[in-house]
Amino acid sequence: MLSADHVRAFRRKDELHLRRFDAKQRARALEIAAEYVDIARHAIGEERASVMEALASVDLEAREQKIAEGLKKLVLDRAEFESEATLDPVTLRAEVFGAASKARQEGSFDRDALLSTLAAKHGVGPEELERLLYADLKQAHRLLSFTDCEPDAIVDAYELGQVQAVLLRAERVTAAVRCVDPAGYRHLFRALKFHRLLHRIAAVPSGGYLVEIDGPASLFGATTKYGLQLALVLPALRACDAWTLDAMVRWGKDRSRLRFHAEGRREGAPEEPPFPDELATLYDKLRDQRDKHGWEVEVASAIFSVPGVGELVPDLVLRKGEREVFVEVLGHWSRDAVWKRVEAAERGLPAPVLFCASSRLRVSEEVLPDDAPAALYVYKGVMSAKTVLERATALAAR
Repeated sequence: MLSADHVRAFRRKDELHLRRFDAKQRARALEIAAEYVDIARHAIGEERASVMEALASVDLEAREQKIAEGLKKLVLDRAEFESEATLDPVTLRAEVFGAASKARQEGSFDRDALLSTLAAKHGVGPEELERLLYADLKQAHRLLSFTDCEPDAIVDAYELGQVQAVLLRAERVTAAVRCVDPAGYRHLFRALKFHRLLHRIAAVPSGGYLVEIDGPASLFGATTKYGLQLALVLPALRACDAWTLDAMVRWGKDRSRLRFHAEGRREGAPEEPPFPDELATLYDKLRDQRDKHGWEVEVASAIFSVPGVGELVPDLVLRKGEREVFVEVLGHWSRDAVWKRVEAAERGLPAPVLFCASSRLRVSEEVLPDDAPAALYVYKGVMSAKTVLERATALAAR
């Protein structure tokens, strides 16, 4: 992913604008990306220092440096360098240098013989032993693999990455989306939940939805991870048939508050975001116990609209005969999200819903009365599939 240093942007009054590639610039960017990809493609097994030297050898004009650095970053993001050595380099250096010092004192120092002896002791060749001496240095890491691609994929990623880098500095983001197929909305909403973003969804009378997302610059404390999560949602947003994005960002050395706007139409088919680990584990356990309890479990496709509250997107649906109970896992995502669900239950839900929240959110199950069309399951550690099924059974019987 790109950083703000890679973004080609300019300020016009209180707005931030990205510099788009014209035909000539894009053609040149493709040439640079092609050279970088070719270098990475043929550098498997080489040390990072050699790979970086080869990348730096590409001829560039001064005005191309920012673009080139961004393209290089995206190519390196597709490269995997070794991170661990088979032998501890610090211990190995102490052993080799100690043996060399002793041999010199005895007047019997022979570099090749010493390396061969110690290499045999550790079950590696002399050249490998010598390489392992400094394997803890980043520049000595070897390139293990490279996820190959065409140059246009790198240039496309650069254009996407510029918008993502801007979102890393956002205070808040408002997106208006339209999808021909309701599945497009579910893809986006699940992506928001998967990345644990604080958001509010509201249906637009003329069609589509308005999504308000708190940006990393609006939060207290460390926000780097949250900003990254926000940036990772952008592909799901761009998979909507039509979308606009408006953000208030902190930009430049003085962190000026600027408005940023982006819009577009569907670019590629949306990819189903994976479930968070805790939800995936619950889903598997519920499927394993369906024969015992008679509840079928499926990924929910419904979107509930609650007047005055907004939209709720359940994760799972449990079915037994004509009975149906939805499940939404809030985990330790947001305490405010729990209160929003309580308010939704008070206003009325179209179907019974079991909300699952971690005890770390410090909420009580008693906030929802026994006659409500929803129930709250507060769990410690890991959700119990047995408890979920028991609560679902009780909720379906109301």
